[in-house]
Amino acid sequence: MKGAMGYLVGTRLKNQLKSFKTHPSRLIYALVLVALLGLTLFSSGKQEAGSLRPGSEFALLAGAFFGMMFLILINSGFKNGASFFSLADVNFLFTAPVRPRNVLFYGLLRQLGVSLVMGLFLLFQYGWMHNVYGVRLPVLFLVLACYGVTVFTAQVVAMLAYSLTSADEKKRRKLKSAVFGIFLLMAAAVVARAAVRDGFTLEALVRSANSPLFRLIPVAGWMGGVLQGAVEGNAGMAAFYAALSAAFLGIMVVAIVKTNHDFYEDVLKTTEASHSAITARKEGHIEDSAPGNVRVGKIGLGRGWGASAIYYKHRLENRRARRFLLPPLSLVYAAIVVAFALFTRDAGPIPVLVMAVYIQMFSEGLSRFSRELTKPYIYMIPESAFGKMIHAMRETLLSGLAESALIFVVTGLLIHLDGWTIAAMVFVRWTFTLVFAAASVAEMRVFGGVTSKFLMIFFYLFLAVLMAAPGVIVAIVLGAFGHPLALCIAAAGVLNLPMALLALFLCRNMLRYAELNNI
Repeated sequence: MKGAMGYLVGTRLKNQLKSFKTHPSRLIYALVLVALLGLTLFSSGKQEAGSLRPGSEFALLAGAFFGMMFLILINSGFKNGASFFSLADVNFLFTAPVRPRNVLFYGLLRQLGVSLVMGLFLLFQYGWMHNVYGVRLPVLFLVLACYGVTVFTAQVVAMLAYSLTSADEKKRRKLKSAVFGIFLLMAAAVVARAAVRDGFTLEALVRSANSPLFRLIPVAGWMGGVLQGAVEGNAGMAAFYAALSAAFLGIMVVAIVKTNHDFYEDVLKTTEASHSAITARKEGHIEDSAPGNVRVGKIGLGRGWGASAIYYKHRLENRRARRFLLPPLSLVYAAIVVAFALFTRDAGPIPVLVMAVYIQMFSEGLSRFSRELTKPYIYMIPESAFGKMIHAMRETLLSGLAESALIFVVTGLLIHLDGWTIAAMVFVRWTFTLVFAAASVAEMRVFGGVTSKFLMIFFYLFLAVLMAAPGVIVAIVLGAFGHPLALCIAAAGVLNLPMALLALFLCRNMLRYAELNNI
């Protein structure tokens, strides 16, 4: 079986190229993606050199983002482990007469490619990176490479951590506390250094992050050092931190190879869970993820009658998941928007609002309302279809209001906005919660027969833009006539409400029959 892994990699690549011929939709998707990427890369505006923000801020922002992604993936690895393999690998490759070490390296190589593909969304951020920080294409591709290395390193560390602690819950908790404690302590030390020396300002934080203290933080500091060296033209700094990251990754891989644990056994459960989730998504199902240990407590809804019971069911599920108003992922999204506001505060509140709405597309796609439509119960309740939609959406609207208030109250205080502008931004982003929910319903109702994921996303975004267009146009017109910014923003929100409600009312009949696939 010498050269079996090389043959497998080559065959997979050839089959993927042949799939463009047998599945033209994939080729169309790739061409459209390349066209959009080209439009993004070559249509960015140019600012004068004096108006650009310092590159050290960009390195700090990117390093913080990489560190956040690393911790999120590590946390997931402590819970569920990490796997580089598919169920086909489990059934055929694991049973083949191939050395486990070769199988592991094959999985690592494939995961590295997947990690780079996951970072393609960063290329579409070139516009603001170039306009705000003067980022050029070589640095942009370096950001993509750093992101891929971060995700790949997190997967490797997650697999090692899970394999070492999967049999001992106490050991897992101790190791998890140690990993997160190290990151938090070092991050707190950077913030404290800035506060003590120069006061708690963004400029002081950036100066503190330029010190070796920040670059001692694993992965986050190292990737920040690579980017800072590239931005400042310091090849030695970039090479040093790149070598440090490579050495750390090599140590983790050697630890997996040398450990006494059989990684075949460690990845079986995770691979099967990933395969079940992928199969469910292909069939149109969206599965809820529940915590491993659910504290049941009080039994029964206690309140609600008819369709309103859906809302109280959602509240009960939140309580059992130990969640108050916002899930952890929403808090991460809020932190991203607040950080973005700090680094673009000179541009005013509009870029922050646009970023918050852009991030909201991802959070609303994971909302409970979309998952509720894939279950049979909502179709069986003998009430009006429009009323059932509204009740199923109540928890999503409440979470959207809480998330909007958290983002813009904090952001408004940091960038010194007046109260009316903060209230208008909270209101308009909350209305986009309804707009995105209505767009998902309209996409299911009008284009429910479309199986291409790309076309589904395209129609969803098209309908969302169509609903939001009247409000945006009116806001622009009011701004052109010199009306206050708060009034312009609020006017967009006022028009969002009837447009979204009209779309929901026109598509209400979708709840008369279970039209979704494989319900």
